[in-house]
Amino acid sequence: MSGRNRFDQWACFEERGLTEMFECAWVEAPGYRSVADGLRAEETLACDLNQAKRWFQPFGEEHLVWVSDHRPGWVKLYALSGQSLYRMLPMDGLGFHFSCVNGEWEDEQSYIHQGEWHEWPTEWFDFATDHGAGDIGSDELAGFMNFHLASIANQTGRFIDDDWFATPGLLCRIPEGAWPHG
Repeated sequence: MSGRNRFDQWACFEERGLTEMFECAWVEAPGYRSVADGLRAEETLACDLNQAKRWFQPFGEEHLVWVSDHRPGWVKLYALSGQSLYRMLPMDGLGFHFSCVNGEWEDEQSYIHQGEWHEWPTEWFDFATDHGAGDIGSDELAGFMNFHLASIANQTGRFIDDDWFATPGLLCRIPEGAWPHG
């Protein structure tokens, strides 16, 4: 992360102007193309998140999601505009959903396992607590986000860094009514 503390993951979003609306999900899947197919995307464009961010429209009407591999066995989804990813996640396997809008945490950090939603077990926060992730960042919100992102990184096996944004993926345009749940 070019000299940045690996626990200061929120700084990556701050540097790219992607903090007004943050909604991200991580799902167990064989690859991002299988997840893109599950989204029933009308159109896709091969790009990384650094390129896809030019379509970032917080609270936009169009449903745009960037999908890419997170690490082997895990796929990341980043909402650029439109509906909540929360509606898409109920599926087999394990998945995480986390969002923050206008500096406000949107919902309980949640995860899905075998189609059922759960609150995170408190022991999942031990890693972030032990490493002081909540004390890292530019302000209180950054500390909060870094704490939770570190907890997700511990579960998925990868931190968010500059390479995370440069990973090849697909920008997906989702037609109204295409998502399988909601």
